[in-house]
Amino acid sequence: MAIETKVHGPPIAGARVSRAELVAENLSERIIEGSFVAGQRLGTKTELREEYGVAVGTLNEAVRLLESRGLVNAKPGPQGGIFVAAPPAHIRLSHLILGLGKNALSVADSLEIRDALEAPIALHASRTASAADLKRLRKMVAQMGECEDDPTSYLSRNWALHEAIAELSANRLLRTIYISLLDTARGGVRDVEPDEHFRAVWRENWRLHVDLVEAIASRDERRVVAAAEAHQPLSTTLPSC
Repeated sequence: MAIETKVHGPPIAGARVSRAELVAENLSERIIEGSFVAGQRLGTKTELREEYGVAVGTLNEAVRLLESRGLVNAKPGPQGGIFVAAPPAHIRLSHLILGLGKNALSVADSLEIRDALEAPIALHASRTASAADLKRLRKMVAQMGECEDDPTSYLSRNWALHEAIAELSANRLLRTIYISLLDTARGGVRDVEPDEHFRAVWRENWRLHVDLVEAIASRDERRVVAAAEAHQPLSTTLPSC
């Protein structure tokens, strides 16, 4: 099974976003759409790896993403494997948001709502981030700075950074809603051409993300709020979105 888009097919090839994200997205959609029931066994990691045609590390990362979203449970042992989770209320709410995304909730809508959550998400991260977390965020934002001529990869790394920040929140409901909105936007923006508009705005946008990460590292709440409020999602400025 390949996931170059959102459908089942041959092994993944040439994807712009990470293969782990594509596997997680495909399985998320199948779970949310009711292809599986709570408690159903999806298979072992080996079986899923063979089904999707990906490496061990890729499948492990996809499972980690699904576990962080409350969609699956990984159980060890001879009778173990990857099982569909029985979603609690906050996960059902995120599924409702994702369901709206296919009909009424546009990318612009989701970005507007997500923008309102940037400050509380960043504040939570500043209170809980460990030294290892901050090192990871700095590495991710540095990688964004390498994408001047590749807006699609830039957006992918941008969203990955925001998801990593959100995962630091101790508020599960806030974290779940934010990541669900992020997934809606991520699903609606696939490719962006490296035109002059992107080159004109990307560096300023990247600097805003550097400032956001450094504000989180400072643990200065006023600085965090100011950095979050200064942030403007790049996808709202791109004409192709």
